[in-house]
Amino acid sequence: MTNKRDNFSNPGYTVDSPPPYTPSSSSQGATESTRVYTDAPKNSYSAIPTPVYTPPSQQTQSSPETVVLTAAIPLNNLRAEPAVTTCPHCNHVVLSSTDFRAGSATWLSSFALFLFGITSWGCCLFPFCISDLKDCIHSCPNCGRIMAKYSRLDGKVYKYLGDQFE
Repeated sequence: MTNKRDNFSNPGYTVDSPPPYTPSSSSQGATESTRVYTDAPKNSYSAIPTPVYTPPSQQTQSSPETVVLTAAIPLNNLRAEPAVTTCPHCNHVVLSSTDFRAGSATWLSSFALFLFGITSWGCCLFPFCISDLKDCIHSCPNCGRIMAKYSRLDGKVYKYLGDQFE
């Protein structure tokens, strides 16, 4: 017996239908039965694998640590990110620590917002909350002195000499 629907989906192939179901004469309705197999091996496998400990060997070779050294950049090339540079005060090669302070770009943008009438709810003070408008001050983490200032307004780096920026 062939299924006509399968002949249309697979031309050239004939598929036989399964034989009809014949219920056994002893079963009356659906019943559940559990079969117990006595010839199956008991505890043939463990559901949880047993951990195996292998102690480390006595001869362990420690791999040498890889240290990547970057060249210190001059103070004139500092920007808004911390950089490896030489402190002009203590002459140590350090990763500069940065701090953002209100500078010319901050005050100018605040004044421009004030002129355009954006004073409601203090919106002209927003530039003082934005780090990208503030000047970046680079200081030495070793001696704690200020090394340079990166100005956002003109994009220049000013070196700190004693008590003022150059």
